Amino acid sequence: MATAEAKRRRHHSPPASIAAGGDSSTPTSAAPADSSSPSLDLIPDIARRLTSLEDFFSLRASCRAYRALLPASRRLLASQSPLLLVSLYPSFAEALFHPRLRRLHRFRLPWGHHLPPSRYTLLYAHGFLVTSTTAANNYPPRLLLLCLFTGEQLRLPRVFAPFSRVILTADLLVVIFLPGRATVQHCRPGDALWRVASAPAPHVFDDLISVNGTLYALVGLRLATLQLSESSLELSFLGGEHDDANRPEGDRFMLGECGGEVLLISVEHEERVVYRVFRWASEKRKWEMITNLGGRSLFLGLDGFAACVDQDHPGVRGDCLYAAGRRLGEWHEYSLADGTCDVCNADYPGAPPLNNSSLIRPSVWIFPSFSFVDV
Repeated sequence: MATAEAKRRRHHSPPASIAAGGDSSTPTSAAPADSSSPSLDLIPDIARRLTSLEDFFSLRASCRAYRALLPASRRLLASQSPLLLVSLYPSFAEALFHPRLRRLHRFRLPWGHHLPPSRYTLLYAHGFLVTSTTAANNYPPRLLLLCLFTGEQLRLPRVFAPFSRVILTADLLVVIFLPGRATVQHCRPGDALWRVASAPAPHVFDDLISVNGTLYALVGLRLATLQLSESSLELSFLGGEHDDANRPEGDRFMLGECGGEVLLISVEHEERVVYRVFRWASEKRKWEMITNLGGRSLFLGLDGFAACVDQDHPGVRGDCLYAAGRRLGEWHEYSLADGTCDVCNADYPGAPPLNNSSLIRPSVWIFPSFSFVDV
């Protein structure tokens, strides 16, 4: 009988190479060639202080001894700022843009030579790019998890039902759904098929999130825990219906988290963009608006929540929301303290023109400090 590890479909390709004009294929030496090079004992400490992913990989590639000392781990990448995964126009190759340094980090993905691209990235979570093939007639999309720093690939079965949102939990449970529908699909790497389960009528899912190993669902504006089994699910509501008096303000809602606490985030588009954040007050069983995140910051993708980042990341403002915009390379920096919103654009060689109408996916937030390997 095959073990769970044997069932897990793994494939390893070379890790994504970060380059800036140099040839990443240059062979590395076995040890530092210069006697003035720092002691090997100091290398991990130096790596932890680097704030550019390009510098980290340059140090790692300089010799085999350094490479052995510097796995792409959460501890060593803790000082790395969030990046934007953007596309280069018109080649559609992908690159990482550093918002604070305004630098572009080019790298190669296994499908990067395909034109047009055979895959696109949906989100980044727990060190993995969650990617999907482009749907076509008679060829349902297929998801692939790619570890950006090790090259590990985990393939998932073909998806026959429509979806637009993906949740990846820390233990690599993949949940996909279409907001406004009652059905969710879920599987793990190594499964042959997706498991399908539906909520009882009239409930539909507006959003899902995994926080500390628990799946939460947003149903209307009600918060519920969600338990999945082979072919069924169980919803346990944590509060009652909302009347007009205590209904959170906003046009569009999504779930988020901060410090292990479930949040509700609303977006309102009128004369200007307004973001609001609500915490779940369990003792009152309702949402309460907050303007303080304890110095942390929230990152939002175009379709849903991306991550909560601590205040020690360089260039990240505390008590702010960073939201990916509809245009490629656009993001909003919204201050919960004073309600100001700055619209920023990634200006880099190969950026598509603002009036570009090509089918380019919106930017995806990448968090090097949230790598899956934790050593």
